Amino acid sequence: MNLSSVYGRSPVAVQNVIATGYGVRERVRRYHGSFASLVEDLEAHQWASPEELAADQLSRLRHLLAWCGAEIPHYRDQFRELRFDPASVTHIDDLGALPILDKETVRAEPERFLADRPRYKLIAQTTGGTTGTPLRYWASLDAVRFNYATYEARSRRWAGVRLGDRMASLHGQPIVPASVQDPPFWRRNLAFNQLYLSVYHLNDRTLPAYLDALASFGPRVIVGYTSAVHRIAQHVLQRGDLGRVLPSAVLVSSETLTPAARHDIESAFGCRVFNGYSLGELVAYVSECPLGRLHTSTEYGVLELERGESGSEIIATGLINWAMPLLRYRTGDLATASAEPCPCGRTLPVMDTLEGRTDDVVRTPEGSVVGPAPMSLAFQRVPRLRRAQVHQADSSAITVLLEVAPGFSADDAAFLEVELRKRLGQSLVIALEVVTSIERTSGGKERLVISTVGRKPPT
Repeated sequence: MNLSSVYGRSPVAVQNVIATGYGVRERVRRYHGSFASLVEDLEAHQWASPEELAADQLSRLRHLLAWCGAEIPHYRDQFRELRFDPASVTHIDDLGALPILDKETVRAEPERFLADRPRYKLIAQTTGGTTGTPLRYWASLDAVRFNYATYEARSRRWAGVRLGDRMASLHGQPIVPASVQDPPFWRRNLAFNQLYLSVYHLNDRTLPAYLDALASFGPRVIVGYTSAVHRIAQHVLQRGDLGRVLPSAVLVSSETLTPAARHDIESAFGCRVFNGYSLGELVAYVSECPLGRLHTSTEYGVLELERGESGSEIIATGLINWAMPLLRYRTGDLATASAEPCPCGRTLPVMDTLEGRTDDVVRTPEGSVVGPAPMSLAFQRVPRLRRAQVHQADSSAITVLLEVAPGFSADDAAFLEVELRKRLGQSLVIALEVVTSIERTSGGKERLVISTVGRKPPT
């Protein structure tokens, strides 16, 4: 019996212990070793001159390109075919000599993006973003620590909070079976000083219990998926229950933060909301400063954006994960670069606009609402799945379109249904339908959820 099975069969008190044990392991992985010095360097570097930032980024890029050309099979072959010499790169724009990399290429042969002679302990990861397109990848321990150091230096501390502050989290782990409809819908991770709340049980009947739990815990910071935090904020505003939960800051990510959602969250919790953008593939990091401007972390990755153009696609080259480097990676998200410096004094480049993927939500018969980010987790480990898209016309059922690779089997489909049930419960009717291809939007973007539930018919 694996740990997941033990967790699922255990009483809440034991689950809290298991969650804390997981936290102890993750504290070592994320926050030991080089973490503290990286945070210090990143805090200092945000005030460097633009010239120093550019020179540092170019140096990091040149070293990475040399490594790719010598050690990574995909790039070694590509550089040879294109006659691309990493030593000839003298400007960031020289990256344009390389083709743009699609997720499909990486997913087809992920091992070709690993070094022949790995010098790093590989940490297996899976990401689907909010697209339902699973991608297997590996990160080095150094990259994991750099990622969390960036979050500490450029997200938490910009919001006025720190690692170890009392934190309420609303992310996608299925910590409580979706079929359970009585509280508690949360677990404690003492290693992180964290109350981890399920995002799969948020409905009109359960929201008062969520609010009571948050009020009792008294978080200094709330972090999580935009849709989940917004749902609780709307409940607070509808009840007029202001003042019960007063964190110092709210940090959201993974889903688009609309002006309306920002207004509701800030009104409900009486504090600033800080937006963030990053990818599981470790190629880009964007965070919001205290003055509300979005800054890109140049040490983390190279972002190719157009100034003055509304919504050019972000093409990202990660600089921190030498275990599996991705050069000129297509993100599917849109942004606009700003030519104006930020009044906050930080010299990191500024974005004027950032548009992520805007999806609908899935609604269950119990009234729960599940956003695209937590939904995407159900698809990440499904064998031989290329793409997925969820369609919903009423709250009793969903149809899941599947674009699959050869060899996709009934066992793969059964595994997917189990993962969906963990998040959506047993009463929702789930129909799986294999299709030849899944259509993208007119802008070429992928949508995980398309729903007409609750929409008014056209007049």
